[in-house]
Amino acid sequence: MTGKSRGYSCMGQLSFCLLLSACGWWCNPASSAKPKGQGHPHMNSIRIDGDITLGGLFPVHGRGSEGKACGELKKEKGIHRLEAMLFALDRINNDPDLLPNITLGARILDTCSRDTHALEQSLTFVQALIEKDSTEVRCVNGGPPIITKPERVVGVIGASGSSVSIMVANILRLFKIPQISYASTAPDLSDNSRYDFFSRVVPSDTYQAQAMVDIVKALKWNYVSTLASEGSYGESGVEAFIQKCREDGLKRKLLVIFREGAWKRWGGRRGRSLSRM
Repeated sequence: MTGKSRGYSCMGQLSFCLLLSACGWWCNPASSAKPKGQGHPHMNSIRIDGDITLGGLFPVHGRGSEGKACGELKKEKGIHRLEAMLFALDRINNDPDLLPNITLGARILDTCSRDTHALEQSLTFVQALIEKDSTEVRCVNGGPPIITKPERVVGVIGASGSSVSIMVANILRLFKIPQISYASTAPDLSDNSRYDFFSRVVPSDTYQAQAMVDIVKALKWNYVSTLASEGSYGESGVEAFIQKCREDGLKRKLLVIFREGAWKRWGGRRGRSLSRM
């Protein structure tokens, strides 16, 4: 069976994988893995063999509760985006004019919408680049061990949440592995000095902040209340909005109310809610 037909076969198993996911499982088309016992996190993943392997990070599940890493299944922002990557690989591998004689493979992991969990999972992408000292390891017969290296990932697609992408980008850059996000919009990720191997196909929240400022100016508001989610996406978005207000000359004209949990970040006293720009 050729590499391209293997990729097609994996796509044929996708509906079966999604059925298992609905029951709280996520399948591995290349090798069936059993869940490990408590204390050993089970790696939900999809592996497709190929000449070149791409990594993938998708929030197939939401955040878990009560000590669990993963929660409920996320269909739209998780499985749908996963399907898009598998579909793209299938189209490329079955097109004789795109990458002839080369088959694209994949190792796709579930981030469970949690940055720490995604960091732990993404260590899979760098295993092949870590040199292991086996000089003192010998087999029973005295011969050197045969160590099978994992597939080398040449690039990573993902992640979704900005906080997850930031966490993963910090380790991928150490091994010079390119990362392309499809949904992370935090302005922090535009810093090329810190995230030099990161890029994205969506605009930064800076443009969203500018649009918000334009609305405030057009409607001549002098009072704005902001509400942001905890993490890089929400807090950086509010920070970008404040910075754009200053740049557009609204420093003395706009009164901003912050949610209490975010006030300490902006330098005020905790519990105070009003701030004159």
